[in-house]
Amino acid sequence: AFLQSGDLKTAEREFAVALKTTPEFYPAETALGYVELARKDARAALPHFDRALELAADHPDVSALLGRGESLLALNRESDALAAFTAALAADPTLTDLAQRIEVLKFRHVEQGVARARDAARAGRLDEAVQAYTAAIATSPDSAFLYRELAAVERQKEDLDAALEHLRKSAALDPTDARSLAQIGEIL
Repeated sequence: AFLQSGDLKTAEREFAVALKTTPEFYPAETALGYVELARKDARAALPHFDRALELAADHPDVSALLGRGESLLALNRESDALAAFTAALAADPTLTDLAQRIEVLKFRHVEQGVARARDAARAGRLDEAVQAYTAAIATSPDSAFLYRELAAVERQKEDLDAALEHLRKSAALDPTDARSLAQIGEIL
């Protein structure tokens, strides 16, 4: 009630007392994390959520996972936040709003990876570009254009076997992808 009404100092004191009385009472640790989030201090919140998850190791606490995800997002650690949110959804599949949020985070993660890959390829850092495309593909394995762009980098590296493999994967995912089909023909 204190946390919900905005009395963060009293809420913190009450949760600390609960933990002092029963140190394994992970909901109090989770609540302390939310007190810190209410204070806009994600860095201070994260250890509380981590401790709560350690205490509840046999049955992951969904609210601690969600709080951990929120803290990580606030700290600009999107891929770690994505993992926390995915674990929360696995623990409680009824969180349909969370599923949508996960998809948005995945999309942003892929988008950032593609931007890094393109920048690296333009700068001639081909190994870095390959790594960035590979990471993007791991997040979005059904995106034909990722395989096609990775193949272009592989062609620059003169690794025609790898380029051909990626172009074939692109064409398999999108049979109307004329550019991939044309490049397969060029390589063959």
